Amino acid sequence: MKRLSLLPVLMALTMFAPCAFAALSEMGVEDRIIVAFKAGTPLAEQKEIAAVNGLQVIDEIPALAVLLVKAPSGLAAGARMRLKANPQILRADPDVWRQWIESAPASVYQTPFPSVESALQALPKPAKFVPATPKADEVQWGVARVNAPAAWAANQGAGVKVAVIDTGIDPEHAEFKGRIGGGLNALDANASWADDHAHGTHVAGIIAAAFDGQGVVGVAPKAVLYAVKVLTKEGKGDLFAIMKGISWCGENGIQVANMSLGAAQEMPLLQFALRSAVSAGVTFVAAAGNDGKAVNWPAAYPEAIAVSASCPTGVTEAKLCPSAAEGIATFSSRGPQVAFIAPGVLIPSTVPVWHDASGVKKYSGTSMATPHVAGLAALAVARGARGVDAVRAALKAAAEPMNGLSPSEQGNGLINAAKLAR
Repeated sequence: MKRLSLLPVLMALTMFAPCAFAALSEMGVEDRIIVAFKAGTPLAEQKEIAAVNGLQVIDEIPALAVLLVKAPSGLAAGARMRLKANPQILRADPDVWRQWIESAPASVYQTPFPSVESALQALPKPAKFVPATPKADEVQWGVARVNAPAAWAANQGAGVKVAVIDTGIDPEHAEFKGRIGGGLNALDANASWADDHAHGTHVAGIIAAAFDGQGVVGVAPKAVLYAVKVLTKEGKGDLFAIMKGISWCGENGIQVANMSLGAAQEMPLLQFALRSAVSAGVTFVAAAGNDGKAVNWPAAYPEAIAVSASCPTGVTEAKLCPSAAEGIATFSSRGPQVAFIAPGVLIPSTVPVWHDASGVKKYSGTSMATPHVAGLAALAVARGARGVDAVRAALKAAAEPMNGLSPSEQGNGLINAAKLAR
């Protein structure tokens, strides 16, 4: 291909190169295009191609050779066709702005829940040899059900870097004091990654709330958390921001990344970003979905570990559980991509105090099941597993099938943390 001259587009590049990338929003998303170039295409040349096609560069992901560009209003479709004809471009797809986290079900997510003390009493008691004595309710039923306390004498995930790709994490919550290693706001580089929704903080607590006799405790209470904010206070966001968050994990040595988000719409660029970060050593654990249908993306991609949600015994709310027996949650998506099942109904975990004065609230969803497995993955990494294949193998070896459930509902089954400590 004949190399384009830089001189005719020098002014255009100067005009389009922003001093600081603007915050992403739904406004104008129909004119935005995500352009993935072949590896090795210099950034200057990427921007040159954008300028020649009359496109404004909004943001970039250098590690992926990806640009986010904006076409003149109403001209995005034609611009995508021209870009796809360029042999240096792998894909030129529309950016997508959507709701990425859904309640399970919506009528239950934000409402008070019944007590699960009866379910807790039916579960095995935490091991007696752990290095501290928790409050009776610190080990919530999901953490007990995956038998995390049995692993803590030898392994609490100390030092493992776990990213929460979500709405952010509340840095002021007492359960995370001194254990948030940093983060990224992929929507707005000039804004905080702090949680303004509550979903991300709830997820983070299931993974790594402190074992301190207060509130709740996470599956891997000594893991180091990283807040990767890709969603707004409404739980919305765009594809590009999620790609940017995924890439950030690969570039910053993250070992486990939790993605309690998803869509029924397949997005090849999402897999493109996952492949790059997985090759850098990141293990992604993703929510199967809350529509009771096929596994959502990104969980459906083979680069991710897909997690369905289980019910405790004794819950008869039909929107949550089909019966009072332990089993798969009514709302949980299912399919051949499911790798494991984990507790996902009536899960108490951390929330910002502005959301609930107690700092703890109960939610249900595969969003809650997923961080149980992310915490277990952190325990596997702490025991020496490196990369998604090794982590998946360790988790599989520790999994125990649940009675009455098919592989499409539970994958390899429920993981027993005690087996990860051996």
